[in-house]
Amino acid sequence: MSEITQRNETVKISPDGLYRGVTVHVPFPLENSDFLKLTKVNSLLPIWAHAFFTGTSVFVITVLAKWLNHKYYNGTDLVSNTEWLTLGILAVLALIFEGAYLWLPSEKKKTISKIETHFKVNKPKAAGFGNE
Repeated sequence: MSEITQRNETVKISPDGLYRGVTVHVPFPLENSDFLKLTKVNSLLPIWAHAFFTGTSVFVITVLAKWLNHKYYNGTDLVSNTEWLTLGILAVLALIFEGAYLWLPSEKKKTISKIETHFKVNKPKAAGFGNE
């Protein structure tokens, strides 16, 4: 094993005198509980919200295709009143679930906010200039 020796010498950063290299920042102390909050699904609300949004989007495409076929290509299938009603109900449910997901607090959102705040407060600094 080699022994660590300390050297005291001047190091030129680059030929033009500009710093090109690494930045140093204070790491975020991610605990196991924080990691679980970020990765584990503790609520069915986001699943329902995204499922209704996706399902409504697919149904919109289906109804739109049927309507365009009838209007511009003389198709025989009409969009029924039931399909329009279903589309309206799905849209309302998708908006309710997505709105609830976006506006209700959750442990995951709180943890992400803590991490964002940490990195805003502890901005990276250039290493080697006495500010590390």
